Amino acid sequence: MIEISEENYESVRDFTDDVIDRFAEACGQAFAWEQFAFTALDNGERAGAIIGYRLYDWLYVDYIAVTEASREDGIGGRLLERAETLARELALEGVALDTFRYQAPAYYASRGYTEHMVIPGKTRERDRIYFQKRLVE
Repeated sequence: MIEISEENYESVRDFTDDVIDRFAEACGQAFAWEQFAFTALDNGERAGAIIGYRLYDWLYVDYIAVTEASREDGIGGRLLERAETLARELALEGVALDTFRYQAPAYYASRGYTEHMVIPGKTRERDRIYFQKRLVE
């Protein structure tokens, strides 16, 4: 009998990664993804960070976070530039990320990211907007 139960995220993530990896390899498409993380330090203290992963031809940003005290210092832009540099070093097609409407869609558009898709939220502010920036022509 099959039961559905709640478990620890990390242990389930390891299981799903393994199953997906094996399936992808059987299809001739090794599911080789690599995580990345960069931090911005201000006098030895974290002022911001960006985390994500590379999968196949794209770099995906999971989160960019900058402390409130550092938000006007250009740290977010520098972190994003570092991720874009990594994507270029790896000869990837581009960078993809998402944000909520109340966060920073205009900021990403101003940095050359184009809106790819919107998932509507219950309120307009909670719309989830997906962006991409192609780095190769």
